[in-house]
Amino acid sequence: MSKGNSVDEAFLECEEICRRASSTFFASFSALPYQKRRAVHAVYALCRYLDDIADGDSHPIVQESQRLHKLVDERNQLLQNIHQTPMNNSEEEHRYRLMALVDAKERLTRLYEGDETASQGEAIFVAMSEVFKQFSVRLTDFETIIEGMEDDLFEVRHKTWDEVRAYCYKVASAVGLVLIEIYGCDDAGARIHAIDMGIQLQMINILRDVSEDYRSGRIYLPINTLSEYNINISELGNAEFGTNNRWKAFVQEYIEIVRRHQESAQHLFEYLDSKSRLQPQLMCEAYDAMFHEIVRRSGDVFSKRPSLSKWRKIRLAAKLSLRRLRARWS
Repeated sequence: MSKGNSVDEAFLECEEICRRASSTFFASFSALPYQKRRAVHAVYALCRYLDDIADGDSHPIVQESQRLHKLVDERNQLLQNIHQTPMNNSEEEHRYRLMALVDAKERLTRLYEGDETASQGEAIFVAMSEVFKQFSVRLTDFETIIEGMEDDLFEVRHKTWDEVRAYCYKVASAVGLVLIEIYGCDDAGARIHAIDMGIQLQMINILRDVSEDYRSGRIYLPINTLSEYNINISELGNAEFGTNNRWKAFVQEYIEIVRRHQESAQHLFEYLDSKSRLQPQLMCEAYDAMFHEIVRRSGDVFSKRPSLSKWRKIRLAAKLSLRRLRARWS
């Protein structure tokens, strides 16, 4: 991450991070008005930054201090008491990743309180300082997102549907709660539907990535429910398991739960103006297309990872162009 960024340069760097990370998300962001689009780019870039730390894909330089080490010690003890499962990495790597997340949380808190020096000239934090000034986003939602990243530092073994939903809330719904404040919607009803939208989107991600997550030692599916279908965790590493009738039966229950959250999520659009509505609509359409592909395969996510076809991406791009034109004249 570059240093000494002006505000405009910082937002441009966030935009480039979004462009590189996801062409689908980036295309949907372009439907937003300029100021809101820049803010969403910053939030998405921040989430990418945090996710890369948790996954070990990025090792940002952290300015260590006695206070930071004390905060890390306290946080680590609390997390170990909560999770009571092994760490996913060596003690040294675990501590570094947790320190980077705690540092990010502390810097966001300081920026939220108006201390611009906390950005240290880094693009994402320079941009986030402006987001805090311009929009009524809630610091607690960002803290929740970071909590979700902290969870991934430990062996993930969700036992119940409620634990799955709680994780989805942290890493996806909380992001949605930030975004609707940027869109300009402060109705409590909208927050309820934004939570359901995040849950259903993340549940689709979880189902799509079952094999990849299993190889990383993460089981986001509810283990107790898998047991009810006589499914052993080790079977999730079998490339041919998608044709197993026990798995198909489990997936039917999974699909029904996703659909219930989708039904609630659709009501979010009623609370948003026509221009702000485009971005979440297009994102949901992309996920719906992936979800329909999983349903069409009867839940076989093992033999081939579900993804959007080139033709589906072209259709979504065409819809984006058409809807942007309509919004411009509305």
